[in-house]
Amino acid sequence: MATDIRYSAHLDVPVSAGETIRELLDERGITQIDFAVRLGKSEKFVSQLINGKASLTHETAIELERVLGVPSSFWNAAEAQYRDVLARRSQQLELEAQSEWAGSFPRKEMAANGWIAREAGPGELLGYFGVSSVDAYTQYWGAPRRLAARMSTAYTASTPAIAAWLRAGEIAAESIQTEPYSEAELRHAVQSLRPATREPVGQWQQLMRERCAAAGVAVVFVPDLPKTRCHAASWWASRSRAVIILGLRYKTDDQVWFSFFHEVGHLLLDDRRHASLCDLDRDPASEARADAFAADTLIPPDAYTAFRASGRPTKASVTTFAESLGIAPGIVVGRLQKDGLVPYKQMNDLKVQLDWTK
Repeated sequence: MATDIRYSAHLDVPVSAGETIRELLDERGITQIDFAVRLGKSEKFVSQLINGKASLTHETAIELERVLGVPSSFWNAAEAQYRDVLARRSQQLELEAQSEWAGSFPRKEMAANGWIAREAGPGELLGYFGVSSVDAYTQYWGAPRRLAARMSTAYTASTPAIAAWLRAGEIAAESIQTEPYSEAELRHAVQSLRPATREPVGQWQQLMRERCAAAGVAVVFVPDLPKTRCHAASWWASRSRAVIILGLRYKTDDQVWFSFFHEVGHLLLDDRRHASLCDLDRDPASEARADAFAADTLIPPDAYTAFRASGRPTKASVTTFAESLGIAPGIVVGRLQKDGLVPYKQMNDLKVQLDWTK
């Protein structure tokens, strides 16, 4: 047949295959009654087909090809597009009622980080989270999760912001290749990374990623979001792979390193079956255990006790002590500040300031 009909995949209005059938019948002077007989269908079915009320099956597409000379592939594509547009319109109406849900996310900051488009609406947010509906989002992100996180008590947690931050970590971690998880390899990585705390930021970040990946742990750095209270998190992506996300809420190397070892402590010491979303209902015993693991791994207890007994800390003594341990001096300062032995405003020049823009 000479009929030249092309399918466009970019129509933004619902045009049913029936519209094209109507046009062809008019052009050829074929009545719907005659067409129904030639197609071997009832007049009612033909009427519904032309008006877009009856679905066009693959079998009917082949029959249309025989009767009208238009390839079945065209009819199948036209029908699929028509149904897709109708479904999208229907869902769009439903999503318009979810503006309050969409407004609960820090979309401005998410867009600034390049996670979503600046004008992202409910539909785009669902795509970002990889879920089909708001109900699916609630069930997935509201369900108990296999992760643990350090939370700042200085802020009120916003679950949508936490979910957005965690999702960014999930997406970033997907691109990292890791070996099957090995506890022995992770413990080895922990010890080998202590001296890396003295390296420049770019070097220790790379070492952290590489050595943890070899142990089956993907480490990613994700910009913080307002109201998350969450600056580090870890969870099991599968039985043979874990993920650690690190942020820069406090913007100093000692905080990032402590957070990293804290999360490693969760992976090594916690029961994988018991962890919830960002530990909003965290187990105090688990947190204390992870804190102790991080503190003792970075600064051995006996050495720390001896240093504290040696007198009031000074910059010189802190620097010498850090060198003897093979770690960055800022880590010692952070520990002393946390224990109340040094005011938080003192010795901060021994810490390395971190900035996402750099």
